[in-house]
Amino acid sequence: MANKDYYEILGVGKSADADEIKSAYRRLAKKYHPDLNKTPEAAEKFKEINEAYEVLGNDQKRANYDQYGSADGPQFGGQGGGFGDFFGGGQGFGGFSDIFSDIFSAFGGGEGRGSRVQQRGDDINVSMKLSFEEAVFGVEKTITFNRVESCEKCKGTGAKNGREYTTCPDCRGAGRVRYQQNTMFGTTIRESACPKCSGTGKIIKEKCEECAGKGCKKLSAQVKVKVPAGIDDGQTIRMRGEGNAPAGNASGVSGDLNIKISVAEHKIFKRVGTELMFDLYVPFTTCLLGGKVEIPLTKGKMTLDIKEGTQSGTVMRLKGKGVKVLNKDSFGDMLVTIKSEPPKNLNKKAKELLKEIENTFDDNDFPRTKEFTNKMKSI
Repeated sequence: MANKDYYEILGVGKSADADEIKSAYRRLAKKYHPDLNKTPEAAEKFKEINEAYEVLGNDQKRANYDQYGSADGPQFGGQGGGFGDFFGGGQGFGGFSDIFSDIFSAFGGGEGRGSRVQQRGDDINVSMKLSFEEAVFGVEKTITFNRVESCEKCKGTGAKNGREYTTCPDCRGAGRVRYQQNTMFGTTIRESACPKCSGTGKIIKEKCEECAGKGCKKLSAQVKVKVPAGIDDGQTIRMRGEGNAPAGNASGVSGDLNIKISVAEHKIFKRVGTELMFDLYVPFTTCLLGGKVEIPLTKGKMTLDIKEGTQSGTVMRLKGKGVKVLNKDSFGDMLVTIKSEPPKNLNKKAKELLKEIENTFDDNDFPRTKEFTNKMKSI
């Protein structure tokens, strides 16, 4: 043992106090315990951190280790007390059994030694359709759905009048039982729900007539949902505790209500995150000569000033005219793409006028056309 750096194994400094060492051991034990970690190196790593904690978790052994490099002191003659001292109650931090009880109770749903098993009800998943405007500005809606609720008549016990039950003799009302397991690494204490009472801590003598002893029943529920401004298609609103109550007559907390949002499309706008965008088609003369065009906003309208000589495909960014950023006091932008539209039909007079206009231009008035023509000549 003496050749190993136990502080390094547990990932703590030499000045670490008892709580820091215990916390480090708990974290590593949970990570590398062979029942929880099936990787090939886990067993050896678990044995190593146990060895380190055996020494650093005992005041006298740690003092010997710090001073002489060995938990046994200056004699260097013994193997130490072994893991059994700690699993059986030990010294220092209260023993491995307490730590492993906490570790496995976390996986079993318990809250701590002697407490009843706390179960969590199932989540409920529903969908909600919103108009484009409801998603942009937010809305409050009431939704109706079915969920499992605790029986009021028996107060969730499943027993007649909420009193016709006795304490489970196997777990003495705790709702869970402990099992001791001897392995090559020592003795571990595991906990699980009591099989006799299914983790409720109660044995029902006479069932509740309302819920047939289940302690819960499925009912129609209504919940008001405040949809925040800026929510987007595909996002989910989670309402904690509005889901199903725990199954059976077990104590615990209700699951969550998950509401998936579906947003209808807008006639003009396309939404990407907090940005709104659309194509603005204008007569080609507006792009040539410039002009003012009225465009829609999420609320109301505004006049857009198109400059003379604006190229088709030009994108104009309107700051802060997009969608509200979810849960923030800021807004995205609106992107307007200008599209030049030629006339669908040209009469004889229009053609003649355009021919006259065309003759007033030379190649330098169309630089992109000229550049493309020159590239074509070089091919």
